[in-house]
Amino acid sequence: MLRRLPFAAAILIALAPALPAQSPSTGTHREAFLVPMPRETGWRDLAFLAAIPAASVITGGKPVVLALESDAALSPESRDFLARYRPERITWIGGGPDDALVAGFASARIAASTADEAACAIADRDFGTCAQVVVARADDYASALSASVLAARLRVPLYFCDGASLSPAARASIERRGAKKLLLVGDQGRMAVAQASVERLRDAIDVARWMKKHDLPVDYLAAAAPVDRVAGHVRKLSLAAAVLAAGRSGAVAPVGTADAPPADPASVRTSLARVHAALGGAPEFLCIAASPEAIPMAVVPCGAGVDTDPPSDRGYADVDDDPFLELAFGRFVAESGAAGTLLAARSLAYDDVVAPASSGHFAMAEWERLAAPSFADLGFAPPSLHVGPKTIEPGSPLTSVGVLIHSAHSSWLQIGDTYAHDSAVLLAPCVVESAGCSPAALDQDAEHRSVALRLLRNGAVAFVGNVRRGVAQQELYRSEFWNAVLAGESLGRAHRSAQNRMLVAVLANGESEHGLRLYQLYNAAFYGDPALVVHLPGPRQTRPARVEVEGRDCVVRAPAAWWRTEAFAPADWNYTASAVLYGWRGGGVGVESSWDAEHKRNREELVYTAEVRTRRRVGGLVAVQPPGGPPRWDGRHFVDEHADGTRSVYFRVRMIDGDPATGEILRRAEDLRFRLE
Repeated sequence: MLRRLPFAAAILIALAPALPAQSPSTGTHREAFLVPMPRETGWRDLAFLAAIPAASVITGGKPVVLALESDAALSPESRDFLARYRPERITWIGGGPDDALVAGFASARIAASTADEAACAIADRDFGTCAQVVVARADDYASALSASVLAARLRVPLYFCDGASLSPAARASIERRGAKKLLLVGDQGRMAVAQASVERLRDAIDVARWMKKHDLPVDYLAAAAPVDRVAGHVRKLSLAAAVLAAGRSGAVAPVGTADAPPADPASVRTSLARVHAALGGAPEFLCIAASPEAIPMAVVPCGAGVDTDPPSDRGYADVDDDPFLELAFGRFVAESGAAGTLLAARSLAYDDVVAPASSGHFAMAEWERLAAPSFADLGFAPPSLHVGPKTIEPGSPLTSVGVLIHSAHSSWLQIGDTYAHDSAVLLAPCVVESAGCSPAALDQDAEHRSVALRLLRNGAVAFVGNVRRGVAQQELYRSEFWNAVLAGESLGRAHRSAQNRMLVAVLANGESEHGLRLYQLYNAAFYGDPALVVHLPGPRQTRPARVEVEGRDCVVRAPAAWWRTEAFAPADWNYTASAVLYGWRGGGVGVESSWDAEHKRNREELVYTAEVRTRRRVGGLVAVQPPGGPPRWDGRHFVDEHADGTRSVYFRVRMIDGDPATGEILRRAEDLRFRLE
């Protein structure tokens, strides 16, 4: 029998007024756990992981656990987050101020000097009776990552053991939980616990199998690099992977070892495939929560003479034999481990921290002019416009918007004259997208400076942009990304949708080996939580373009409205044909763009990419009502096979042509009918 022992003397819990009692499955309170986190490896890393299950219980599955710099000072961006989140209590683990109030909120302290002490104190404070608990080895960080997420999924505490033994304090705490079963993650050898059964899960693969066996579905996989605990410029971003996986009811996939990163993208894909197999299939979402030095990007030879070959993660989202992407994916990056856990908290608590006043507003910066009609159609307020020549300052309207769309000359140091890598200006939770050159580059600066990472530290929830110089062909990705976001898709799904529609353009134009469309396919990067769904003010006010299936027939219907726009022509284009450069936009319609050297402007074609999902075997596609000439179909279709036995049939239709100099619509079509054969 487990023997009851008092807490170790080193543990001191100074509590603010207790939160209301709650069951492990119904917690809905707002609490933030704060862990002072030195850059060096230490016990607080594991204490952070022990806090994730407790935070999941208290908040109803949206754990807010922040790693702070070692001096335990709250950074301005952390204070801003807490002011928006409004926690009922802040709990400090392993340090923190003695004040009863921190940043205006009730404060509690769990003082501990080891991971074991912290885990026991957290379990005794935040958990009642539990039929089972999770235990991980204190010297096996990779297993501890998986164990933390498993405990969060089960709403049970996480404990740590030293080799094959539990401390007397841990045994006593487990007895107080009334646990009859221990799930031991990692190699615990011959560990035995009186009056409790022991089930051993060797590693993340076994954890995945256990989840599948016990009907814990996993649609979200966070890839983490355990080596970032001890090496690399950005340390301990893997902690954010555990937070995200717990908050998205997912799992962690550690890749590489505790001593070395994975050798190459091929080895990463192999590691991920093993987890997919253990889960019974690939998940919907893949979050690569690691810097490129910890989990590499693939360098694709398609520079096309524009720039050096762009690094890309798209290969990790392609898990079958065709070139289309199956997974909704994103790279989760940050300036530091602390900034990464803040971004994870901001992502999971997005619904709690985004204010209607900002989520219903968006902004356009510098050259961007064409997005306004699409956003207005969903009820967004008229956009704020920033034209420079200085970057934004505190109090700028751009600090209080839900979306910021930018276009201008840029680099990894700044997005034009809008925001810089060293800015201290805080932002409301927003998605930032830039058409500039290289703002998403993470491998070009010897000092690791990055405007994208600074935006993500200072309030943005996601960043979308180019990893190398941008060209006109990027407009198809950009327009299709926003089409999906404005249709209510998560950011990762929108990224996948835009990538697959960009791929259709690559295939349709014969650029599989070389070309500017292929270059832009790999040039586009999305940084953030792929499961995050952006708040929209309301539904569309006009019907977007769509495809309707009627038996074997597919009817492509034009959007209910075409919006004429006025583009911005930068001075270095030397465009002089007229005072205004016109374009058109329609809901759900993509924009193909290329440089028109003769007229010194971009040439745009509006293309609707139809996707028909079907269980039918498809041998061909024919036009029942031949469009004949622009607007037109190019006569091609492409098939993307899915693991569930369905397939997507993609084909492209032009439904409107106009004169950019006069603003006159030359040709348009309403309904076009096709038949699957």
